[in-house]
Amino acid sequence: MSVPWHQSLAWRFFLRTALIILGLTGAMLGVARHQSRRQAMASAQAGIGVSARVMARRFEAQAMVMDAGLEVFTHTQENLAGVKDEDFPALRESLLANLSRLNSDVAMVIRPTGALLSCTTDGAKQDYSDVGIVTLAQHPEEAARQGQPGPSYRGYFHIADGAYRGIYHGVARRLEGPGGELLGVMVVANRLGDATALDLRGHAMVLLQPGDPPGQVALLCGREVVGTTFTAAPDRRQVAAWVDGPGGDEARRTLAAQAMTPPILVRLEGQDHLGMVCAMEGDQAAGLQLSELVTVPLAPFLRPFQVIQKAILWVGLAAMVLGLILALSTAHAVTAPLAGLTRAMAALAEGDRPALPPNPGRDEVGDLSRAFRTLLAELKAKDELLAALEQIRSAQGSQASDPGLTLPEPQDTVMLAAADALPTQGAPAGAVPAPLALRKGDRLAGRYRVERVLGSGGMGVVIKARDEKLEEDVALKVIRPELGGNANYVEQLKQEIKLARRISHRHVLRTHDFGEAEGRPFVTMEYLHGVTLRQLMDGQPFLPFPLVLRIGRQVAEGLEAAHQEGVVHRDIKPQNIMFNRRGDVKIMDFGLAAPLEQGGADAEGHVFGTPRYMAPEQVRGEPVDLRTDLYALGVLLFEMATGLPPFDAPTIPALLRLHLEAAAPEARTLNPALPEPFSLLVRRLLAKGKEDRPARAGEVAGALSGLGEQVELAVPPGAAGDDRG
Repeated sequence: MSVPWHQSLAWRFFLRTALIILGLTGAMLGVARHQSRRQAMASAQAGIGVSARVMARRFEAQAMVMDAGLEVFTHTQENLAGVKDEDFPALRESLLANLSRLNSDVAMVIRPTGALLSCTTDGAKQDYSDVGIVTLAQHPEEAARQGQPGPSYRGYFHIADGAYRGIYHGVARRLEGPGGELLGVMVVANRLGDATALDLRGHAMVLLQPGDPPGQVALLCGREVVGTTFTAAPDRRQVAAWVDGPGGDEARRTLAAQAMTPPILVRLEGQDHLGMVCAMEGDQAAGLQLSELVTVPLAPFLRPFQVIQKAILWVGLAAMVLGLILALSTAHAVTAPLAGLTRAMAALAEGDRPALPPNPGRDEVGDLSRAFRTLLAELKAKDELLAALEQIRSAQGSQASDPGLTLPEPQDTVMLAAADALPTQGAPAGAVPAPLALRKGDRLAGRYRVERVLGSGGMGVVIKARDEKLEEDVALKVIRPELGGNANYVEQLKQEIKLARRISHRHVLRTHDFGEAEGRPFVTMEYLHGVTLRQLMDGQPFLPFPLVLRIGRQVAEGLEAAHQEGVVHRDIKPQNIMFNRRGDVKIMDFGLAAPLEQGGADAEGHVFGTPRYMAPEQVRGEPVDLRTDLYALGVLLFEMATGLPPFDAPTIPALLRLHLEAAAPEARTLNPALPEPFSLLVRRLLAKGKEDRPARAGEVAGALSGLGEQVELAVPPGAAGDDRG
């Protein structure tokens, strides 16, 4: 049976493992990319903060340069005379001549009233009383109270009309006469524009590496862009639209409360940029809503993290390839034994001898392989058992029409009379009652029709009967008259039947009920159309070892069920082990069953059991427990595996003395083919002291099941028996 490769378990195992590895690698790269972008944005944000501070310092530096030239100009007496005399032509000529030395775009002199006296512009703005730095220069005491001690004052002002209209960054100084009187205020200033933005970018924006795209700066006044380093028209329009839109409104609201907005992600010049709007410092900067929009490209900040991402990618790919190779080899290693088991099952289904994978491991696949080996051993043992049982039934069929536990010749009448039963069989002494005849067709208790005799023993005779009320066959054990007339014995028998009825297990023959008919007590049991273990063992040197393990394990499982109900059988022997048509064990005849810890003898001192299988505590009449049955199971295992009982003697007293005193022989001495663990288990079961035997029948069942895994399947049926023959 061949499975297509794309449907095989190995392929599915490999595919799932590959998908898991791919998923983990992808997740790792995704997390790395997210964290890299996050760290890059944090680095860019920190860089923008540094650039904003540098630009603020740049404005201060420009102001200091302008103030240095202004200080020289205002301390020249000729210039002061022109101001005092309001000599407009001479003053304008002097301002124009010194404009380059003043490092400014415009220069002007303001009267004490705030009106324009002279300037280098076209004079469109005539009143400067609304310019903050002029007011501060006019009132130095008030300026000092505001934290600006002078003598120069830096700030911004707006010229709305004329050729020089725009936003200016300027410095103002007070002009005083010889007596300290106010002559006016002189102002020098530079207009904010694209040149200013370029200058700021050149001083504040540092490239991480040569060739990196530069950052960009836009100088904002409210909703207007007054200067920018953006050169592409689409980018300029995009910035202007943002400043005049909701984004700009939100930024202005934020700057009213703090100096910098949170970072914003924009796409400019075809690249991702991180931008922030920073408030400008200086007098009237807040009133004019002056700010700087600074953007930096993310690519340079992502570059180090991209190197890490690539390293992770390559490591991930290498790990993925290695993992896939490992997954493929692991899948093959895991599924190869399963494929072998599948082939073995297919061969078994075809009736061929299967070839099992060698040396199963200690994992789940190994457990499955060992379980399959045990199953095959069980099937082989079962086949051998069924074949042997069929031979027995065929032999019986040639002698009787109803095989099973039958007498050599079916009897139409059986005489029940007092018998000289051995004390060890529990038969109390008493008067000999008259014989009792049971005939075919007789009815007991008005419902059980006698059909045939199945067997007899010390307690009575077992017959097959038909339960006419339930319309099913049952087995009836009719108690012998000398026992049935003993009230103590009958009462004890009732208690034992109550115990036996509590047991429900597939390896235990069910006991149905206790009844009496015309003073004759009887016990009804499940009728089994089968063969006893004694019949199976007769005529064979010993049983094949797999059969020994199978029968012993099933007997142990049945005893475990009885012991869990608190019942001790007390008479385990081959005659009480029967096989159904499926070859499964049924423990029968719980007629001597007793509660745990009950004594081994009755009130009259009679000892119960079958001498060959009695434990030492039974022989002594001491309390019995579940380990008493395990001793009998040890005798049973020894006899099945070697063909001989561990103890045998010509007389019962001598046999009982051997149980008490003699050491049990080694099973391997009689059958060297037996495994050492089996011999050790039997030795433990035959220990003289109960405390030296296994604690539970379930423990014995587990040990026998474990031994079943070691059965060599290549041994042909009956090979062990052939060795002895």
